[in-house]
Amino acid sequence: MAKLRVYIAFVTNLEAFIDLASYEILFAVCTECSRAKQIDRYELAKKYGLYSPINAIRPKLKCNACDRKTVSVVGKANGPRD
Repeated sequence: MAKLRVYIAFVTNLEAFIDLASYEILFAVCTECSRAKQIDRYELAKKYGLYSPINAIRPKLKCNACDRKTVSVVGKANGPRD
């Protein structure tokens, strides 16, 4: 398994799915239970469009651990590069 070099940056309101580099990973953090989970950026881009702002999907995300819609932080990290 490749080591994941993590640099965390929060997604700004101006960033869209098309602005992400191929090696960047999206994740969401629940404010209630503090669970962080990687989210499939390609599936979300297909569903909501490549040019839609990433932060526009926050109200639509639901935490599977506590069953609440309290996912308020969406960030990105560097994944392994080919």
